[in-house]
Amino acid sequence: MTETTEPTTAAGEKAEGCPFARMPFDDTYHADPYATYALMHREGKAHRIETPAGAPSWYVTGYEEVRQGLGDKRLVRNIKHANPAYRDNLAVPSAFLSNTLASEDPPNHTRLRKFMNRAFAIRRIRALRPRIEEITEQLIDAMGETGETDLIAALAAPLPIAVIGDMLGVPEEDRGNFAYWSDTILSLDRAASQEAGESMLAFLQELIAKRRAEPGDDVVSEWIATRDDDGNELTEEELVGLGFMILLGGYDTTVGMIGGSVMALLDNPERLAELRENPEKLPDAVEEFLRYYGTAHTSARRFAAEDLELGGTTIRAGDQVMLCMAAADRDPERFEDPDVLSFDRPENHHVAFGYGPHYCPGSELARLEMSVALEAVLRRLPGLALTTPVKDIPWRRAYLIRIPTSIPVSY
Repeated sequence: MTETTEPTTAAGEKAEGCPFARMPFDDTYHADPYATYALMHREGKAHRIETPAGAPSWYVTGYEEVRQGLGDKRLVRNIKHANPAYRDNLAVPSAFLSNTLASEDPPNHTRLRKFMNRAFAIRRIRALRPRIEEITEQLIDAMGETGETDLIAALAAPLPIAVIGDMLGVPEEDRGNFAYWSDTILSLDRAASQEAGESMLAFLQELIAKRRAEPGDDVVSEWIATRDDDGNELTEEELVGLGFMILLGGYDTTVGMIGGSVMALLDNPERLAELRENPEKLPDAVEEFLRYYGTAHTSARRFAAEDLELGGTTIRAGDQVMLCMAAADRDPERFEDPDVLSFDRPENHHVAFGYGPHYCPGSELARLEMSVALEAVLRRLPGLALTTPVKDIPWRRAYLIRIPTSIPVSY
């Protein structure tokens, strides 16, 4: 790991003695990030850390502070607000670091968000239910009556791959790289991440060119044909940025939520029995799974546009700030017994999908896919069981989007 500048406190001195004055994303974290979050909760609300790329950052973990930060207009996304010490910690092509919903602020973010909102309009998403149910049933049929399988490969990954592929108009034979690109771009291997990002960039550029030549009934064709409020079309870079967000956000996070939800049920047989006996609790269960195993652990980086106070800490203009939604959703000051899975939480206002202007536009699609998949698993796989202890389930080594990479089961 290459070091840039020494992490400092708000007053500017070196953060000696602080357990998080260096990178907290070590083997202990990757084995169980929630244990690290619990320690952070005891230490404070905002922590001075160093990212795997060597960039100093503030890491915010308290629920109220994360929620405040997600909606604070003084915390901005555009890299022009970063201080000179910043070095981006996601090694992807520069085309993905601008002109995307994750990298822009109003008014450009507002303009792009309108295009994305059309893609995920409630009416369009609700109309997808029959197709999602059809895909889910086919995937479970393919498992056969009995056997052993990897639940990620059998159900959790192919379902959102098919849905996003349909939305973007990607032929089935061209969807095989979705999982590899997502896993690799979000990994801590900078060289591999860059290579995967370049491959995804080339794929999106080719897809856009095809849709320009032969428009279809898909989101990309709609984006190409639609104009903004001033009559302007999306630029090539903006089309690539929106496609990147759908591929990474619409596919990857849902894989983790479907897999994590089933894993949580199998690891909590009382909750599994409760949901089978009370299927009307499924909507509340989905919200609890999002709180308990939300896949988007840390928000995209932000920068302080001016000096501000957050979590009792002074953050200087230009400092990088990372808001940890997964830690916020396990904050004992906000959620009673946060490490306990419960379908009866009053006002379960988790931040798994973020909050404020960058709230996930695909949240309703994710909820729908989770609900359909869980209902089918409960109905069709009564004997489903883990074949390895939960502690041995492999997870992606990442701190932005964390998902189980394999869930061995018998059925």
